Amino acid sequence: MTKEKLQLRIRNSGAGSRRFSEQAVREGRVTVNGQVIQDPAFLVDSGADYIKVDGKLLKRIDSTQLIYVFNKPRNVVSTMKDPEERPCLGDVTRNIKDPVFPVGRLDFDAEGLMILTNDGQLAQALSHPSRKIPRTYLVKVRGIPDAKSMAMIKRGMRLDDGVRVGEISVTFLRSQETTSWLKVVLYEGKKNEIKRIFFRIDYPVRKLRRISFGPLTLGNLETGAWRLVTADERRKLMELIEKEPEPRRDPRSRSETRPRSASNVPKGPGKGQTRPKR
Repeated sequence: MTKEKLQLRIRNSGAGSRRFSEQAVREGRVTVNGQVIQDPAFLVDSGADYIKVDGKLLKRIDSTQLIYVFNKPRNVVSTMKDPEERPCLGDVTRNIKDPVFPVGRLDFDAEGLMILTNDGQLAQALSHPSRKIPRTYLVKVRGIPDAKSMAMIKRGMRLDDGVRVGEISVTFLRSQETTSWLKVVLYEGKKNEIKRIFFRIDYPVRKLRRISFGPLTLGNLETGAWRLVTADERRKLMELIEKEPEPRRDPRSRSETRPRSASNVPKGPGKGQTRPKR
């Protein structure tokens, strides 16, 4: 069996998050074949090595590749265990017999499609920004974004901490009295990216739901439920990760989008629009 880093082997077994796994190794709480190992990058063979964390033997990982589509509920942490004892994926999916782990994350208060798998290499390939795999979200924001704000998102921007937002597609769907629904497509995931984008233009996010990840869609999958991918979905996923990764662009080659100043803030909402409350 292919060797993998000890830290990832622990995470992939469902014993804890990547951060938990690294900490456990560095603190000397992990043994491999009876020997304490404190290097998270130490290579292990999942099929041959006996690995214990805090004295407990890790479950062997089945050589059969498992890929699930999971509809994450709101207010659930996107890890299999949570040191703060908040509701987490491990609680919701405890009836999945085989050890699996999530591909990427969704915010605690977000909901929607997540991929669960037991294949670390697949997870890494699907998560890598060079693959530019589209993730589609339905986003409810406070207020009704004007044309200038929508254009600002589409052009790209730097967030308040200097991080540059990658390629984004945003489509206005409908408005209500004080809120709007939009469809947003991201091609690489940064932490809290959608929330930070809309906060930056003064239309804070009220609800966030991921409805697709590459070729995988939620369909009528109920909240908190999961299903195995179909043969056709598996084939399409494999085609995605077998493509040559796209070279990353130098962000300095693109024009910067500066924050709105008092001089370029629209003086009032357009026809049929409502200014969001401050």
